[in-house]
Parts: sequence; structure tokens; C-alpha cells
Amino acid sequence: MLARSRYAFVRAWPLMRHARVPLALKLGAAAAALVIISPLDPFADVPILGVLDDAVLLGLLATLFVAIAQWLLAREVRAPAPVRVRVGQPLMLR
Repeated sequence: MLARSRYAFVRAWPLMRHARVPLALKLGAAAAALVIISPLDPFADVPILGVLDDAVLLGLLATLFVAIAQWLLAREVRAPAPVRVRVGQPLMLR
């Protein structure tokens, strides 16, 4: 999981800047990251768990963001291209 999270953190920043990734996904991921690292943490009193839960949740968030963004971009690429027909030209189907 650590290697997957590292890959996700490396891929998350370029995907955040990518124009075709939906803005709602970017804003949702940014809002979730702010909630995770906010100082209002219920587990902050527990010595080890306070830091560990933030790291694990940020790793899961980055992995989820990268997976959804890549799925959306791949779906967009696989979508069939619209058929363009010029007015006055015969329609030729193969």
C-alpha cells in the first residue's frame, strides 16, 4: 500500500492541473484533504495514531483521486467519435 500511495501522490499533482479532469473531482479531493489535515482531529490525543491516521487517509484519498481521474480520462478517450457529415455530400458507410 505504501508503494501505491507513493505512486498516487506523484500522479495526483499533474492530474489536479489537467484541464480535462472535472472541477468537481478536484474540489472534492482538495476539500477532503483539508478536512483530513485540519487541526480538529479526534485521534490527535493518541500518540502514534494521531499522525498515522492522517497519513493513511491522505494516501487513500490520493489513490482514490488518481483512480477516478484516470478512469474518467480513459472513458473520454474510448468514447466513439461523432460522425461528421457535410451538407451536400453523400453519406458513405463502410
